[in-house]
Amino acid sequence: MEFTQDLINSLNNEGKSLCISSEQISQKLNLFSPKDFPEFSTRLYYYWISGEKPVPLSVVLHVMQKRNIKFIKIKSFSVGGGNKISLPKEKNILFSYFLGLLLGDGCLVYSKRNNSRGTYSVQISFRERKEAEEVKDYVNYLFNINSSIYNEPGCCRLNIYSKPLVIILNKKYQIPLGFKYATITVPLIIKNGYKTQKKAFIKGIFDSDGNMYVHRGSKTIQIRQKSERFIKEIKEVLDSLGLNFKEPYYDKANGSYVIWSSKRVLVDSFIKQICAFSIELP
Repeated sequence: MEFTQDLINSLNNEGKSLCISSEQISQKLNLFSPKDFPEFSTRLYYYWISGEKPVPLSVVLHVMQKRNIKFIKIKSFSVGGGNKISLPKEKNILFSYFLGLLLGDGCLVYSKRNNSRGTYSVQISFRERKEAEEVKDYVNYLFNINSSIYNEPGCCRLNIYSKPLVIILNKKYQIPLGFKYATITVPLIIKNGYKTQKKAFIKGIFDSDGNMYVHRGSKTIQIRQKSERFIKEIKEVLDSLGLNFKEPYYDKANGSYVIWSSKRVLVDSFIKQICAFSIELP
């Protein structure tokens, strides 16, 4: 996964404990010496070069600035060199589906109690536990993280406890912390992505915030969102796939915006392109 210098700087401001593994940075460190990093030990410097230890973001930023590196590819993140989270390729279909689920019925959470350290988590709700268990496997594959499932009244919640993942999703993909419906947006990697990425993303949205039902004897597709801007962006993605729904309308009774259609040709095309789109582990 690629990160620009500006993004690395933004992530670095979140705390010195964030570290990365990157072959590109390990190679560039050969152009420096331990004296360039006096706050770290000489032994640690050579561990960075060999790839045996992750590199602090402050060091990464220094290397990028001195060598005029615009962006780097990062293999994994960790906090203080602890448990690493892997980073998938942005064109990964499972990752696009994960983003759809997260923006459809999930959120990024930072909570702090009294004087304890804050807890970062990604939370996604599901109607059935089976769905949560499937996505739990996807998360493990994508990020090398073991998540937790909690039963709640009428649903299940998947919690992914990871400071690096929350910060990356927030800073790189503009997913807000908390329940901030008005500020969510379709990530650029989806807007500018391949059709398969868009289909996977819409499937994630539909699996979390959509439903299919019979209206006056006809199959009907419906997607709801509280954010007017977000649902209009969802429609743009649908349009790019040739799924031309009418403009969303505001459902005052439920306080949400709705895209829907009972036109047979459109519904059949949606079922073929989105509902039948295969999401599974390699």
